[in-house]
Amino acid sequence: MRQVVLASHHRFAQGLADTLEFLGSKNDFKVVCAYVDDEPLAPQVQKIFDGFAPDDEVLVLTDIMQGSVNQAFVPYANPHTFVVAGVNVALAFELCLAPEPLTMERIEAALVQARDAMVLINTIQVEDDEEDE
Repeated sequence: MRQVVLASHHRFAQGLADTLEFLGSKNDFKVVCAYVDDEPLAPQVQKIFDGFAPDDEVLVLTDIMQGSVNQAFVPYANPHTFVVAGVNVALAFELCLAPEPLTMERIEAALVQARDAMVLINTIQVEDDEEDE
């Protein structure tokens, strides 16, 4: 079973979960909003992983590479637990909706797609089609 953990500093992870659910994702996200209260991060992470079965596929999406939240999950990375930093909505949606089991190659391809989807609109020549609304 695929388990998805969304983790961030403050409430970004909760907003990401809300957005993914709005867009149609049916995952039961585990959400970690670090540093919004006095609860230490490490026990929160341990509690989440204690609830997973040994054969679960776990996808952890964090906000900042090498940030404290991301680093709390790094020790759990293994062939069935994938920790991805720098998440955005497009990447999260792509990975959460993937019907097939995740692999390193599949995640790397999704990362390329997510990077390619980020553009400075000012630099793109948009054709004005009067029939478009």
